[in-house]
Amino acid sequence: MYTKIIALAAVAFSAVPAFAADAVVQDPAYVQQGQTQSAFDWSGFYLGLQGGYTSTHASYLDGSEQDLDGGSTGIYGGYNFQHGPFVFGIENDFNYNWKDGSDVSLKWDGSARGRVGYALDRTLIYGTGGLAAAGGEVDVPGIGKKDDILIGWTAGGGVERALTDNIMMRAEYRYDDFGRKDFGSALGDFEVNQQKVTVGTSFKF
Repeated sequence: MYTKIIALAAVAFSAVPAFAADAVVQDPAYVQQGQTQSAFDWSGFYLGLQGGYTSTHASYLDGSEQDLDGGSTGIYGGYNFQHGPFVFGIENDFNYNWKDGSDVSLKWDGSARGRVGYALDRTLIYGTGGLAAAGGEVDVPGIGKKDDILIGWTAGGGVERALTDNIMMRAEYRYDDFGRKDFGSALGDFEVNQQKVTVGTSFKF
């Protein structure tokens, strides 16, 4: 009789560690806590496509002005590195602009910029600024079209969201100032600036 009781106690005692281990693995609170500890890492290279709306403003020495709105499409790419919630990076972009019905237009534009942002897990709020360039074109009465490259600066900001570990979407606003330019035409010197609103999708490598 005592032998059977001792044997049953031994079996029950040996089952306790297995039951306890199983209970720890299946503890929902523990699993949930482990899931919330992971955060998105913005570090790495990325490449994307963007498109949007541009508004170009040209002012001449004689006081006249021209405003022209149009569309824009292009590519962008760069690299981010992250320190805590802060994200730092560099980015380049190149865009083709289509505008009709004006004596002055920016057929293309591009930039080389720095970025500084604050990450809220998969959402990044950032500012950006740097060097900008554009291909200006002037329709000179009696002569035809003349073109030149404009150099200036750009600044703006945006919001970016990581949809997956590799796919990101963003919305961005930038202001470009290309200063004063002389095409040696009857139009004389003029100043050109541009505002651009774009949305983009990129792939993080």
